[in-house]
This record gives sequence, structure tokens and C-alpha cells, in this order.
Amino acid sequence: MNTYNKSIKSPFQTRLNPIEEEMMKNTGTFNLTVTVEKDEQTLSQFKHIPNMVAFITKISKDNQLIGIGRSTAVLNRLNKFLERTVIFALNASFVDGMVRAARNLDALTITPNNGKSQEEPDQDKVSFYGDTDLPQQATEKQKSFLMKLINSKCDEDTKEEYLSQLNSPYLSKFSCSELINSLVSQDN
Repeated sequence: MNTYNKSIKSPFQTRLNPIEEEMMKNTGTFNLTVTVEKDEQTLSQFKHIPNMVAFITKISKDNQLIGIGRSTAVLNRLNKFLERTVIFALNASFVDGMVRAARNLDALTITPNNGKSQEEPDQDKVSFYGDTDLPQQATEKQKSFLMKLINSKCDEDTKEEYLSQLNSPYLSKFSCSELINSLVSQDN
């Protein structure tokens, strides 16, 4: 009679639990570039409001723009501490940019720099998303429509930002739709 002892694990059963495996897929180091600038466009549109502070934060990965954050604060009698007001606006701009960058999960999470070469992004996508639910790339029709909107609705400052997102190899159908909606809603 053969008895099987369940308390002794086979060396082939050293698999982590599914939660641990999923967490490990999403860990790593991301090399991001964060650029913070004075938001001249916002300040010019709200020039009637005195003592306004405005920042724009651009977050890039591999010289591709993946998120833009904006924030404002106003120095007034209720909010009279200069340093605190400026730091608040700066931090809020950074958080807004990171939230928008995180929407592009395929740009952030499929290629963490875990010491692997950057030559295998397709394998990373498959290991992160599985075989069935890879994000779909933006169609040529979406890209051409977005290009027309960018050329017709953007000034030179914002045109560069939108074009870098359009030329990103990580541009998904969803991200492209969000960019199109943001440009279409500028008229409203």
C-alpha cells in the first residue's frame, strides 16, 4: 500500500501562491524623468486672479511622455503661508501627473528594470498581461484623427506634448481615445 504524505512538499511544488506571483510580476525599479515647470498657459488664462501659483509636471519614461499633471493654488488671507502654498501646488501637480501616467499601465508596468535587458518587451507584456488580455495598440485611424485634432486645436507648447504621446510605442486604444476626447472637449 502506497501512502502519500501531504506535509512533505515535492521540489516541484515550490510555487508561490497566486497573490504572491501577481505581486512579484509588478515589482521593480522604474526609471522615470519628472520635469516641473511654471504653468504659463494656466497663469495667462487666469491672470485676473491675483497671487496664483501654477505648476505643470511632465513625467517621461525613455524620453516618451507618459503623463502630464497640473495644479494651482492661490495665496490669499485664508491661505497666507507662501512656502506651504507653493509646495502644495507643486506636490499636487506631481500627484496629478503620476495618476495620469499610471493610466498608461502598459508603459509603466510591463518593463520594470529588474536587471533584464530592454530587448524583450513583448515577452514582458505576455508575462504581465497573460496571453489573452494584452492592451490593444491604437489603430492607424485613431492616430490619424488624433494628428488632425492636434494640428488644428493645439498651440505650439501643447502640440509637442500631444505629439510625443502620439508617437509613443505604448499608445493603446484607450489612451488614444482619452487624448481625442480631451481635445474634442476643449471646444465645450
